[in-house]
Amino acid sequence: MKTKYQYISEWSINFDSEDELRDLINTQGLFEDEFLVKRKTPSTSLQLRYDNDYLTQIRYIDELNDSEIELSNSAKRFRYFENKKNRINFLIPTDKKTNSFIGEDDSSTFTPPKSNLIEVPFQTIAKISSKDEPFDWLPFENFYITYPLFTGLDGFMFFDYKEPLSPKLIGNYKNIEYPFGKMDSAGIHKFNRTNLSIKSIKKLNEDEELDFDYWYAGISGIPFWIQHPDIPKCPKTGNLMRFVCQINTLDSVKVNQSNLISKEYYFAQYTKDLRFWGSGTLYVFMEPESKVVGLIIQDT
Repeated sequence: MKTKYQYISEWSINFDSEDELRDLINTQGLFEDEFLVKRKTPSTSLQLRYDNDYLTQIRYIDELNDSEIELSNSAKRFRYFENKKNRINFLIPTDKKTNSFIGEDDSSTFTPPKSNLIEVPFQTIAKISSKDEPFDWLPFENFYITYPLFTGLDGFMFFDYKEPLSPKLIGNYKNIEYPFGKMDSAGIHKFNRTNLSIKSIKKLNEDEELDFDYWYAGISGIPFWIQHPDIPKCPKTGNLMRFVCQINTLDSVKVNQSNLISKEYYFAQYTKDLRFWGSGTLYVFMEPESKVVGLIIQDT
């Protein structure tokens, strides 16, 4: 009997759609060495066991739990495949100058998109550099992340990055909301540069818990979802999009220039620091072949 394993950074899976399950396993799949680290933390992982290529066991594992999940009949028919495995790295604010950073600097030639579909301005959120090892698969050296923060959208927003310094919005966004009202699309709202160092999950110390994000600014490799996994397909190619990183709401990233105005009283907190719908997280995906980028915000 041949036994194989898959390790998944997730707390539940369902077998209603085999294609969606494969996408989940490819996006959330862990290397065994990092699974062995993550199982010592409060963050849950799943261990899938296959005998003779058929799924025979799922274990729910974290620092306090190691229990077996009862398999449904559809789960027992699920067959092993060689899934993509990912390395977890944390993006940590640092005083040292680095290739990747949140916010922006004056040397950038990046131009955020403008669209008559979006009636507020876009902000430059971060620059991710392919010079940093976790991002060496990116199709261009400097990836500037942009998003219209003062919108409400229940789903992904997609961009075409064939011109990396001047991406274009793609798709139709009829259900977009404006919780702070519509604003001048040429308005300014900029953040101070916050440099990012990169730290592997295997180098965590005892004060650095995966479930508490106060010490890191974001994560690359595998998304840590606030709500349910929401894994996009490229709207141009249909290919599974690859996770780039997630960026947290950060009161340490200050607004350094803004001329935006809103009558909503709670807008004042957004004029001070980087916020995604109050206290949420921005998830960033890319399909490197088409250079299409997808972004979504989740909050509690």
